[in-house]
Amino acid sequence: MRYGVYVRERLGQLLLVSGVLATVEIFLLTVRASLGMGIYTAFCFYGAYFFISWQEFQRKRIYFQNIRESLGALDKKYLLPEMLDRPVNQEERLFKEILEDLGKSMADHVSRYKNAEREYKEYIELWIHEVKTPIAAGKLMLENHRMEEAKGLLEELERIEGYTEQALFYARSAHVEKDYLIRAVSLKDLVTQAVKRNKRALIAKGTSVEMEGLETTVYSDEKWLAFILNQILSNSVKYSDKESLKLSFTGNEGQEQTSLVIRDNGRGIRSGDLDRVFEKGFTGSRGRQSGQATGLGLYLCQKLCRRLGHGIEIASKEGEGCEVRLIFPKGSYVDVR
Repeated sequence: MRYGVYVRERLGQLLLVSGVLATVEIFLLTVRASLGMGIYTAFCFYGAYFFISWQEFQRKRIYFQNIRESLGALDKKYLLPEMLDRPVNQEERLFKEILEDLGKSMADHVSRYKNAEREYKEYIELWIHEVKTPIAAGKLMLENHRMEEAKGLLEELERIEGYTEQALFYARSAHVEKDYLIRAVSLKDLVTQAVKRNKRALIAKGTSVEMEGLETTVYSDEKWLAFILNQILSNSVKYSDKESLKLSFTGNEGQEQTSLVIRDNGRGIRSGDLDRVFEKGFTGSRGRQSGQATGLGLYLCQKLCRRLGHGIEIASKEGEGCEVRLIFPKGSYVDVR
């Protein structure tokens, strides 16, 4: 706040004071008062006006400066009314009441949306759990009918199952802390389970799998980590044009962290797309060509890794395959946010 601007905004008050002063000066002329009396009267009028306005300006400047400082120190800005000093006049009291009404209105508005979001999330989770039953039943029926057409249908059902699982984890990804169990997880067991789960797709690609250095454990949630691995394997299969896909899983244990490196010999990622692979909805040039990408797989992987205190990195050259590194800092299980 600047005093010059403050006075200009109250130009009407100054004009009123000038009008009253002019009336008094005319009266003094009629009684033939001296020139000194007229100057003294003008000095008193303007002096009193500017003295009072300066004091009022200083009071308001300090008041709003305190508000700005309180607002800057708050993480939750809507708590500002509770941080304000006790009002000393009617204007400050009215201002605080307005802020409190605005805060209450916003809180009610946000609460309604949160309730609607929670109900929708609960419905999605329930729907996914329900739809898993007919998917499992369909897979079982096809397993018992060894027809040529059954193989293709079984692959499509597995794709549907993968998408429904992705939707379930996406719905839960905002609240990992409410659905996790951190414990020691064997990297070898985890990788073996992921390979078995994707065995049909891997066999169809003539995949050879190599494992090295996996006789170690990391602290994580087995369910969430299995989902992350499944998304990575799914991408390796999806973006492989070669008749024989090669996958390698390598564990490296250091003093401060353990890492799991997954490599493939697929198409690789274009250099222009590499920096954006973790963006939500980004499918890249390869994904647009195939039309199968959702742009959610790697986004969810990174989001879940951050929630669990893990790291994830990708290195790739176009035409030379892709390398994904999962990093497990020692003691990261205490850093779940």
